Amino acid sequence: MMFWRASRNDAMDALRERWGASWPAALDCWSRYTRLHEPELCTTTRAAKKAGLAGSFAMIRFVDQRVVVDLEAIGASGLQDYAVEILAHEIGHHVLAPGSALDHLRMLARIRRVLGTAAAAAPMVANLYTDLCINDRLQRQCKLRMDAIYRVLAQHRDSEKDGNSKAEPSQVWMLYLRTYEHLWQLDQGSLGGGQCGEAMDGDAWLGAQVVRVYANEPMTGAARFAALLLPYLVADQEQERQDALALARQW
Repeated sequence: MMFWRASRNDAMDALRERWGASWPAALDCWSRYTRLHEPELCTTTRAAKKAGLAGSFAMIRFVDQRVVVDLEAIGASGLQDYAVEILAHEIGHHVLAPGSALDHLRMLARIRRVLGTAAAAAPMVANLYTDLCINDRLQRQCKLRMDAIYRVLAQHRDSEKDGNSKAEPSQVWMLYLRTYEHLWQLDQGSLGGGQCGEAMDGDAWLGAQVVRVYANEPMTGAARFAALLLPYLVADQEQERQDALALARQW
């Protein structure tokens, strides 16, 4: 047991060193003049949670402009070799969208007005839209492998299915991935979202246009993207309600 722990700790320390060495390249994806604190690279999920990270493997903490990464979750998801991509993505939230805590709050306010009764989903919608803006720029201008990250995540999701229907992607996630496929001219379903209908495919194409047209106006683009996403949010919420009712009937 002690040998296993020592081996694991050595592996995580080596991963942290490798990711730390990738930080300058990630900064350079935006500008050689970009200045941020060194990232907080946590070797355990517990440490990442103490740093404020939950529900994901990386974030930027707007209160102190510090990127936080859960290396344990990175390893579990098979993303060890995507340090520059993931670090550059988090830097993008500082440089491009939303840019600051104040701009994030302004964006949420605009999205909530569009979503109406589905306003509770505003943080998720804001995150999806800003991720699209950031990843599209990194994929096209910096030639980073952002598409490969979604393929790895899809493989990880498929490996966890084990007959669990809830592992299937939601309508929102399918639209989100299909939007990337339009942006990067990829075959439908190549990022793991499956095959969508003609209506969703058309909406995904419109979403890609919003990302490109408002690339330098994230506030305006976010509201338009929220309007496009709203019917799919409602559909997913209704499906969740139906699933909950079906589960209750079983009891």
